[in-house]
This record gives sequence, C-alpha cells and structure tokens, in this order.
Amino acid sequence: MQTLLLSKFHQPLPPKRAVARPALLARLHDGLAANRALTLIAAAAGYGKTTLATQWVADLTAPVAWLTLEAADDDPLRFCTYLVAALQRLHPAIGTHLLPVLRAGQLPPQNVLHATLLNDLDAAHAQQQAHGPFVCILDDFHAIQQPQNLSLIAALLAHPLPSVHLVLVTREDPALPLARLRARDQLTEVRAVDLRLSETEAAALLRTGMSLTLATSDLARLHQRTEGWAVGLQLAGLSLRDRADPAAFVAALSGSHRFILGYLTEEVLARQPADRQQFLLETSLLTRLHGALCDAVTGRSDSAELLEELLSANLFIVPLDDEGRWYRYHQLFAELLQHKLRRASGASMPTLHLRASEWYERQGMVANSIEHALAAGAEQRVATLLAAHGWHLLTREHTPLLLQWIEALPEALRQCNPQLNTIMVWGHMLHGGYQHAAPYLAAAQAALVHLPPQASTTRALHADILALQSFLAQVQGQTAQALTFAAQARSLVPPDHARLRASTALALGVAYRVEGRCDEAIEALEAALHAAQAIDDHVTAMVAVVHLALIWHPLGRLHRLVATAEAIIERTETIARVAPLMIGTVHAVIGHVYYEWNQVDKARTMLLHGLRMAQLSGQSTSLIYVSIYLARLYQESGDLATAANYLREADDALARGAPAWTRWAWVAQGVALLVAQGNLAEAEARLRASAIPPDAPVTYQTDAIHLAWLRWQIASRHPQALTQAQRIVQSAEAAGRNGTLIQALVLGARAGGGAAWLVRARQLGEPEGYLRIFMDAECAPNAAPALIEPLTEREHDVLRLLATGLTYAQIAEQLLVSINTVRYHVKGVYGKLGVEKQVQAIERGRALGLLS
Repeated sequence: MQTLLLSKFHQPLPPKRAVARPALLARLHDGLAANRALTLIAAAAGYGKTTLATQWVADLTAPVAWLTLEAADDDPLRFCTYLVAALQRLHPAIGTHLLPVLRAGQLPPQNVLHATLLNDLDAAHAQQQAHGPFVCILDDFHAIQQPQNLSLIAALLAHPLPSVHLVLVTREDPALPLARLRARDQLTEVRAVDLRLSETEAAALLRTGMSLTLATSDLARLHQRTEGWAVGLQLAGLSLRDRADPAAFVAALSGSHRFILGYLTEEVLARQPADRQQFLLETSLLTRLHGALCDAVTGRSDSAELLEELLSANLFIVPLDDEGRWYRYHQLFAELLQHKLRRASGASMPTLHLRASEWYERQGMVANSIEHALAAGAEQRVATLLAAHGWHLLTREHTPLLLQWIEALPEALRQCNPQLNTIMVWGHMLHGGYQHAAPYLAAAQAALVHLPPQASTTRALHADILALQSFLAQVQGQTAQALTFAAQARSLVPPDHARLRASTALALGVAYRVEGRCDEAIEALEAALHAAQAIDDHVTAMVAVVHLALIWHPLGRLHRLVATAEAIIERTETIARVAPLMIGTVHAVIGHVYYEWNQVDKARTMLLHGLRMAQLSGQSTSLIYVSIYLARLYQESGDLATAANYLREADDALARGAPAWTRWAWVAQGVALLVAQGNLAEAEARLRASAIPPDAPVTYQTDAIHLAWLRWQIASRHPQALTQAQRIVQSAEAAGRNGTLIQALVLGARAGGGAAWLVRARQLGEPEGYLRIFMDAECAPNAAPALIEPLTEREHDVLRLLATGLTYAQIAEQLLVSINTVRYHVKGVYGKLGVEKQVQAIERGRALGLLS
C-alpha cells in the first residue's frame, strides 16, 4: 500500500518535447504572485491541462504538493486523508494530529475537521512567512463530487492564507463559489479556449514531439479539424507516421472530438504490433502499471522494458515515480482501451483482474488485492482475503473501506460467514458504533453452529465472538455477564493465535476492572498489553493501557500510570501512522496526574491535546474523560463557566452512546461543580438519580458516587458526613485503593475528622507526588463546616464535659443543674454543630478547636 499511496502524490514530469506555452505560464505565475487563493485549469479531456501544470511547476521555486485523484477518492474519509497527507508534505505542522486520526478510519465532524485544518495551515503560515507560499495541485479534481469534500475545499478558499495556493485541474467546473472568487480577484483561470494550440504550436508539437512535418495546407486543415485539441493532434501525428499520402488522411478526418478520438485510437492501435496491442488492452484495467504486475496479468516477462518503450513512443503513459517503476495510462487513453477490451474480449476481464489480485496479495498489498478480486466477481476470494487480513486492515487505515467491501458481498455469503460478521462487529465497536454491532454479532453466532465444533479455527472464532459479546455486555452495564463471556473466550484461544490471546485478555481485564477486581484486572490487562505489543497491535495495546490507567488512578499509583501511558504513546507514534481511537483517554489520564502533581500548565496542555484527539476521532469515551478532567481543572482554578461547558461536552458524548461505566465519573464531577456553584438541591437530585444511595456498600465501582455524596454532605452540613467519610476510608483502605483513600481522608478532614486525617492523607500521597489535592483543601472555606451560631458558655461547658465521658447525671451534678437542663443544652450543642450523636459532637468540637 505504501508504494501505491506515494504514487498519488508523485508530481508528473512535463513531457520532454512538450510545446512551450509562455503566455499561459506567465498567467499562472502572475496569479501566484498576486496571492490569489485559487488557480483553476478547466477543460475537457485531452487539452493538455496536466501538461501545462507540470511545465509551470517545473519553473517554481516554491514547495509543491501534487495529488492525483480518481473516482474512488470521492469517499470523504479517503479524500480528506489524501488531501491532508499532501498538505503535510508541504509543512510538517499540517495534519500533525488530524492525519493519524484519519488514517485510523475516523472522519471528524465537519466543523472540527475544517477548524483543525485551517488552524494547522495558519500555524504553518506563521513559520513559513519568510519563504513564500506553498502550492497544492489537485489533478483530475472532476472526480470529486461529494458535497462534504467540496465544502472542505470551499472552507479553505473562504479563509485564504497567503501561504497556500490551491490549483484545481479539472474537466468541469467544480461546485465552488467561483463567481465570488472571481469578483474578489481571488481566481486565476485557464480554460479550453486558452489551451487550444495555435497552428504554430500544433506544428511545433508534431515536429518536436514526433519528428513529423506537414505541408502548410495539410497542417492548416488538421488544425481546423482538431480545433487545436492537443490529444487529437497527438493521435493524428501517431497515425500519420510513415503514411504515403498524409493529405488524404487529413482530408478524411472529420466529426466530433469523441468520434475523432475513437477513430484515431483505433488507427494508432492498428499500427502497433499485435503483441503490443494485446498488452495495451490487457493492462488497461490497471490503475497503476508496474513491470512485475503487468507480467503477472499478461503472462509476459518483458513488461518493464515494454513500459519504457511505450513512454519513449509517447503512447499516453505517465511515469509515477523517479525510478521508472510505476506508471499509469492517460485517463482518456485508458478509458478507450477499456472500452475496446470490453467489446473485443470482455470475458477475459475477470481473469485479468484475478491475476492482478493474486499479484497484489503476494506483495502484501491486500487492499489492492481485494479491489481487483471484487472487480473479478471472485466473491469467495474476497471473503477469504477479508477473513485472513481483516484485523490488520481494521487497524491500518482501512476501516470504512473494509466495511464497504463486506457490504458489497451477497447477503447469503455474509450471513453464513462468521469471520465477516465478527470483522463488522469489531469495525463498529472500535469506532464507538455499539448500537450497530448487535445484528452482526447475532449473525456470527448463528453461522458458527454450522462449523465443526472441535476444529481449531472454530474454537478461535468462538473465542472471538465471546470476546465481542463481553465488550458489548460491558458497554450495556451487564458486568457479571461480561466477565462470564470473557473467561469463556480466554479458555478457547488456540495457543498459537497471538491476536486472540491479546484481545481475549483485554476483554477479561476490562471485565475484571468494571467488576472491581483490580489485581486480576491488572494481571489480565498487562498480559493483553504484552501480547499486543509482540505483534504490533497498537489498538489492543492502547485500550489495555487506558484501562490500566483507570485502575491505577484510584489505586493511587500515579508514577506507574504515567510511565506506562507515556511509553505507549511514544511506541504508537514510532511504529504506527494511525492514531488508536482511545489515545485521547490516555492523554486525559496523564494530564489528570500532572494536575495532581501541580504541574498545571503541563496538565492543561496535555488535556487540551487529548481533547483535540478525542474531538477529531469522535471517540465518546475519550471525549467524556478528557472533558471531565478539564472541568475539574477549570473548576478548581475558579472558572466555573468553562468547567460547565466541558461537562456539557461530556454529557453530549454520553447521549451519543458510551459505555455505562463512564457515567459515574460524569455524575461525580457534575456534583462537584454544582456544590461549588452552591446549587445543592440540583446536586442532591443528580446523586439520587444515580440510584446509588449514600448508605449503599462502598466499592470500587461506587467510589466516585460515594465521594460525590460526601462533598454534598459537607456542603449541606449533613450530620452523616463524617460517618460517610469513615465508610469510604474503611472500604478503600481494605482494598488498597489509595487514590480513593487520599480523597476520602482530605474530604473527611473537612467533615470533622480534623488535622489528623490530613496528616495521614499526606503520608499516603507524598510518595506518589500528590500535591494539588492538599493545596485545594487548604483553599477550602474551612477545615470543617462553620457553626450555624456560636455555642453559649453553658453549651460549651456541657460539650467539654461530654468529651470527658461523664453521664448526663454527672454533668448535672457538676454544673448544679437538673438532668433536663443538661438535655436541653445537649440538644442545642447538637443543633449548632450539625450532628445527631455524642461521638459526632465530640469529633466536630475537636475539628473546630472547641476542645483541647
């Protein structure tokens, strides 16, 4: 794929004996010098549009990116990927974050895509000002018709930058605001009337390009019949070679361009040796030509030499690299050759496509192999290729195409093939399309029953299906069922199936994490990470690290979290050109730790980078986590409005569909913000809607909600706040969830636990670098809730004596009052301290400094 991909960006060289067009070249140079946004070279096929563009580029000193387009490139994801890749060749700052996401098969929302690309171009312009403009040429732009693609080009033209000059070479005017650009002097145009060769230029073409000199009258008549149409003149020149009576041939030439083209093509072909004619026809169905590929398709052994001969003979062949290995036919010539092949030998086309498919498979160019197998109608071969290479294609830039290829197969073949259906499930789930996965999963299960149950391939398929069932159950919040599926999947994996060892370990690890079985989750996830890295499966590795990070944070293992997360990002950037879709979550958790370490600027940078990646990929889990962490950062810096905006983004992502386990983090941060805003009623309502009451058992799964209840209780001066803190501390300490324990101790100090709780929290947090949580605690309104009103002197005496352990009768005797009077003062103490029990009153009194 890499070799072919590069050929799309190869800048064609001007023909060695091309006719000079100084006036047109001057017009193009003037447009660039005037900083116009767009140059449009528009004319029907064969007028020399590309030749003119290559001549102009050869004169330029500015950096140039050239992208040759075809009909398949009208897919929005494919077009955007190629366009951004072309622009990145002009400046490395362009597409730094966008291109990896596109290569991962994810097309960002249109507004995000446009804004990101324009910002990248702006950044490149700022660095490039002293070096002049870039030039980006989109050849054969008539292949682009999708409104989504045209809107991207329109957005670039609506915000023109002096650093980027866009050139469209096209057979027809694109649906762009050309009139507006023309009115603003932002458009340079070259049309068919400009490209028509004059009689003098026609003579130069025949003389220098073909060593052909015609009588003045014959030249005038030929120019009149072809109307200066370059391809017509070239074909006529090829037909006129060695003719005894060129005047008679020119006199017989008449009709429309299409008729002349067909007639002359037949004439040119008829003058070629029979074996060359056969070669031209049989290779015309190849979009790219290579000597070895052509040998495989035609059965010859000299195709490389023949391609060089065709180039020397000006037979409409275009080199695509500087080494002379890859070529293509001129589009017009290829179309005519294919038409003739269909008429003359249409029955042979499937065989030719099949040979091309087999050659591409041997070269490891699976996508091209599948395309030719589809063209050959070899449906079973397509299914076999997809089954063998589906996972690799899913994780290497081809997800949308892959799903399209499967959908192109007959339904009966898809329904009975469990591999194809599992690929569809993976494709949808990796991109967050959980709602689309279930029907394909059901079809895979139904097809599985028809396979021999003890066969190794059947067991592998069953394991794959069970892993997918586990992931889908996790998304739906069915944690116990997810764990059962994952364990069954793990037990079925053949020992030599590396990819399944990684994905089933991942399913098991995620299921353990969601169940709160942290040690087992870490063991399974680390196994998934190591297995995935051994086969360069960066997608599984990235998801494993995400879930490890989501465990290590509540466990308080911040150093291990950051070391593993930063290592996976570095490894992914080194070995993969694509961005795994959950990479935004990894940036989010790293940023969250940096904030905890009080590296606020670094945290903000990392979180905003994670946000960009999440927005570009559209991956809901990443967007939820990074938005929540940004909300915390801005809330604790006092910017409650920005915090609220980020929480709204997280809420929108949840509404679009996300795993059930992401909701509690959003609820908890939302409650923290509502408490900070003083909106305690709404905070309580949101907590009650979670269906986790404050007195529910405290577990790994409920930590976030119980801590949120504690925040609300402290702000509400609820008498159970300290009890709630104690319950969280007890659960977290017993299970080794030090991250949760530190939070509970810090909040518990404010709930009446006093300075001793903070001391203990610091002892736990300092080895892992915790700083921010203690700084924020110091900025809290009080170490414990303020008194509703001050205690009276007698109430203070009663509280002091209660703390010594005296009974009501003993207090009454010491104060020389009745027991009922003591009860009256105790009731006043409880009310002012906001407690319900004696032990709570004593703890609250100590926290407030009322007791020594």
